Amino acid sequence: MAYCHCQGSAEELYRGCCPPVPPPAPCCLEGPPGVTGPMGATGPVGATGATGATGADGAVGATGATGATGADGAVGATGATGATGATGADGAVGATGPTGATGADGAVGATGATGATGAVGATGPTGATGADGAVGATGATGATGAVGATGPTGATGAVGATGPTGATGADGADGATGATGATGADGAVGATGATGATGATGPTGATGATGAAATITPAAAVNDSVGTVDVVEQFNTLLANLRAAGLLES
Repeated sequence: MAYCHCQGSAEELYRGCCPPVPPPAPCCLEGPPGVTGPMGATGPVGATGATGATGADGAVGATGATGATGADGAVGATGATGATGATGADGAVGATGPTGATGADGAVGATGATGATGAVGATGPTGATGADGAVGATGATGATGAVGATGPTGATGAVGATGPTGATGADGADGATGATGATGADGAVGATGATGATGATGPTGATGATGAAATITPAAAVNDSVGTVDVVEQFNTLLANLRAAGLLES
């Protein structure tokens, strides 16, 4: 049995030649397939084909495991100090506390030194003239002196001594009081007398009535100082508040 291969027609099983065909179609009888010959040499690589279209994105892969924590970074430099905050408002003034009880009277102080003597006052008017005193008794007559030698007759001698006075007559009536003489000049001021001894301390006088309670206006509060930075400012503020409240003289 043989196979006939006719050019231009399908392979068919025949007993002889191919059916008539227009020339030059050959007619041949083919024997059984021969042994496969050795593989020919590899032909040259063909030209690279055009790049195919990009495929669709693949599904998102599962999340990987969390990595180990990294080492701590170096500590940053200290930031600049912030500005001091504004001073808070003053708190409300507390209520005035009750007036304390009146303290006991202090001991009486020692008597002060005696003041200087005042100036001498003007001389008062002259008093009325007193009555005349009684006349004293007449003294005894002295002894007669010795007779002197007779001198030449001189001129008429002097009048002899007056005889003894007769008894005193009765006092005459008091004469009228004479006019008051002019006031004499002030005498010199006498020396200051010695200071007299200190007199005994007199008894303590009765305690006077308690006066009305004083009204004290509290000074405005001042915040506590927070350090040496504002201590002078806070102190000056305190002084100003005390003056404003009348508790410190300006």
